[in-house]
Amino acid sequence: MPGPDFGKGAKAILERNNTPDELARLQSRIEKINAVYRDVKPGDRYALTYVPGRGTELSYNDRPLITIEGADFAAAYFGIWLGKDPIDLEMRSRLINGG
Repeated sequence: MPGPDFGKGAKAILERNNTPDELARLQSRIEKINAVYRDVKPGDRYALTYVPGRGTELSYNDRPLITIEGADFAAAYFGIWLGKDPIDLEMRSRLINGG
C-alpha cells in the first residue's frame, strides 16, 4: 500500500469522529504524521504508542519515525480505531475486549 494512502484513509475517519474546530486545531499535526508514512509490503507493520508527557509515536518495522505532541492528538488519532465511529466496529470491539 502506498504511504500517502494511510493519510487519505485516516482523513475520512477523523472527519467522522471530530468537529471541524477540533480538526482545525489538529491539522498541522495530522499533516506531520501523514508526511512520514511509507509504502508497505507484506510483513511490514506500523505501531502507534502514546507516551504521556511525550506524545504519540509512530513506528515502522520497530523504528520510530515521529512523535506527535498532545493528548488531544492521541485521542483523535486513536479514535480511528477506538472512536464513536471507527474504521471497523468489530475491530474496535476486539481491541477493547482484548481478543
